[in-house]
Amino acid sequence: MKKHIVWDWNGTLFNDIEITAQYNIDCLKKAGRSGLSIEDIRHNHTRPLSEFFELLLGHPLSAEELAVFIDGYSEVYDPIMYDLPLQDDALQALDKIKAAGGSQSILSMAPHDELVSLVRHNGIYERFERVEGATNMAREFKVDALREHCDRLGVDPAQVCVIGDTIDDFDAATGVGASSVLVSTGMHTHERLVETGAPVATSLLGAVAEALK
Repeated sequence: MKKHIVWDWNGTLFNDIEITAQYNIDCLKKAGRSGLSIEDIRHNHTRPLSEFFELLLGHPLSAEELAVFIDGYSEVYDPIMYDLPLQDDALQALDKIKAAGGSQSILSMAPHDELVSLVRHNGIYERFERVEGATNMAREFKVDALREHCDRLGVDPAQVCVIGDTIDDFDAATGVGASSVLVSTGMHTHERLVETGAPVATSLLGAVAEALK
C-alpha cells in the first residue's frame, strides 16, 4: 500500500517555535501573568485558544481580547517570517519519503496565502502534491480540514500518516482514520505528545522512519 504523508507546517517542517512561544509569553504578561518560559507555553498550549488563556490566566479572555491577540500576531510574525528556517533535517526527511516511493502534502492551520508563500520561498513547493492552509480562520480544530484535504487529494485516510507537533495533529488523524507520528520540535512538549499513545520522535528523520513502517 502506498503511503501518503501529510505534513504539518508551523513547528514541524518550519522552525518558528521561539517566536510563536515568545509572542504568547508577551501577551500573557500584558494580561497579568508574568514569569512564563517557552517550556511553560509548550506544556500548556492547547486549542481552542480561549482554553489556553483561561488555563494560564485563571479566567477566559473576552472575545475582544482574543481578537487583539490573534490580530497582533501577524504584526510580529510577518516582518520576520521569511528569515525563519526550515528544521535542520527537513530536506533530508522529504527526500527520504520520496526515495521510499511515498507521496506528501502539507496541511496547516496557518493562512493559506501565507503558507504557500513561505513554502515557495523555502524552495520546496514542488515536492508536495498539495499545499493547503486555512481559508476559514474561525476553524479551531484540524480534523475537518484534514478530511477535506484527503478528499481533494483522492487518498484513503487509511493510507495517510500525519506528521505534526501537537495533540491537535493526533486528534485530526484519529478523527479521520489516519495514523500519526508526532515530533517534539514545536508547540507541545515531548511528554505531552507521548501521552497520546502515538509514536513520538525528536527529529523529522526519526518521524519519517516511524511513518514509513
